[in-house]
Amino acid sequence: MGNLKFIILVISFLIFPKILSGQPTNKIVTGEKHIIHSEIMGEDKEYWVHLPMNYDNSTDKYPVLYITDGDEHFFLASGITEFMSSQYVIPELIVIAIFHKDRNHELTPTHCAVDNNGFNSNAVKVSGGGLKLLQFIEKELIVEIESKYRTGPYRILAGHSLGGLFTVYAYLNSNQLFNAFIAMDPVLTWDNYLCERTLKTLTYQSPNLNSKLYISSAHNSPYGKPDKSPFRLAQDSFYKVLKAKQDSNSKHDYFENQKHLTVPYQSLYAGLSYIFSGFNILDAPQFVIEVPFIQEHYKRESVSFGIEFKPSERLMEMFGKYFLFDKNDYNKSIEFFKYNTINYPSSYTALEYLAKAYKASGNVKDDIVNFKKALELNPENNEIQKMLIELEGQ
Repeated sequence: MGNLKFIILVISFLIFPKILSGQPTNKIVTGEKHIIHSEIMGEDKEYWVHLPMNYDNSTDKYPVLYITDGDEHFFLASGITEFMSSQYVIPELIVIAIFHKDRNHELTPTHCAVDNNGFNSNAVKVSGGGLKLLQFIEKELIVEIESKYRTGPYRILAGHSLGGLFTVYAYLNSNQLFNAFIAMDPVLTWDNYLCERTLKTLTYQSPNLNSKLYISSAHNSPYGKPDKSPFRLAQDSFYKVLKAKQDSNSKHDYFENQKHLTVPYQSLYAGLSYIFSGFNILDAPQFVIEVPFIQEHYKRESVSFGIEFKPSERLMEMFGKYFLFDKNDYNKSIEFFKYNTINYPSSYTALEYLAKAYKASGNVKDDIVNFKKALELNPENNEIQKMLIELEGQ
């Protein structure tokens, strides 16, 4: 089993700018490349891992996003998850991008002699490896990921095109394996509408459909004309049957300004927003800038997803600075900064701002204590050294 870190030498616009903070060079490490030998598939399988920016500086556990077609979607998924989490829309995620030697084989659930129109093609000839890929993910890949990384008990599977077909297939046949599924413009025409035929055999309100499912549809007809393509008709027909069985855990969106190949970006963003709807505290209907409200919000989300979530350090710092510099409410700012030091005890920045709040309030004793703690964590910080010298000389 190999493990080779790869270095990205250029800055992708998808990676949020804060990633540059503290980097000694202009190189950015955005992921790891792994090889695992699959006994199930009888070959070596490649996957890439993107860890949240704060992974190495915390002991937190994270939800995991598994996505097919890793060669096309690794950087997309890494960038989107970093950006969305930096804006508090979703929690930080671990991204696992799965690579395929032959996607026409691995992502198709059944073997078809001909397509729905009676045509034979090379893609159809090699089809039918979806079951083994699903078994590999369940019995080998997930086992390895959860033994290597701090994963929480929340998994998401995402895929586009044939990957979307595979995602819906997994939703119908191994629903309990993932908590949520994102199928981006899935090829639901496959094998004479296999997924819809499977769905119809499930009993009404089947317990197999507990996980969330998000489906997106691109516009695959000429612009300006209604989309009556086989993809759209199959997706609409599938979703109509699905809604007759359950209506609380699924969503179907249309992206009429996107074609099949360009729809993944908006689809992944919208799908993750749907899965984590309610997570963004700034969108909470009764939102107030109060520590107890924030504590209760993240406690509720933690229970919902089975993972302990806490407000980001940057969010609490933003609130604390608002009260410190804009409102001159020093006691309120101390409350926020103190809460940050509890959640992030190894952050010198959290301690530094707490010290500044104490200084503004006139509490010199606690001011010095927290500046000293911050300096212990960052001995090279000239600004903190200068402030301590001034304070201790008074």
